[in-house]
Amino acid sequence: MELKNYYKLLKIEKSVDLSTIKKAFRTEIALYHPDKNTSEDARAHFELLVEGFDILSDPEKRKAYDNMLFSEATNTALILEPKAEETYTQWKETSKKKAKSYWDTSLAELLVLDLFLDAGLNGLFSGTEDLLDDIGDSLGDLLDIF
Repeated sequence: MELKNYYKLLKIEKSVDLSTIKKAFRTEIALYHPDKNTSEDARAHFELLVEGFDILSDPEKRKAYDNMLFSEATNTALILEPKAEETYTQWKETSKKKAKSYWDTSLAELLVLDLFLDAGLNGLFSGTEDLLDDIGDSLGDLLDIF
């Protein structure tokens, strides 16, 4: 199993906090989103960025990932139990679904969604896969408040 170094991919240090991870992710997806980049390699790189962000922004996933990365960096044998390997594979599959959603959403809409999440308004989102519907519903909910 090949372990990607998501810290290098996002151009951040291992010790950074969540806000730095978010900032790096925003910067990188802006470079590889189809609204800005039509190269053949953009989509694959974009998917890796989403995968890295998905793992590094979740404290439990990040801790497990850091343990795996430490083993690789110290050249100690990395023996993943079948359950751990399955978990890592599931992380990647979940990230692929998110990446497809993000890829199909305009960059402006992604950044607006991110602003809502940063502001702690993620409770407005229903959790469905369709980001555009969620954004529209949330904006409608906000306008109803005013």
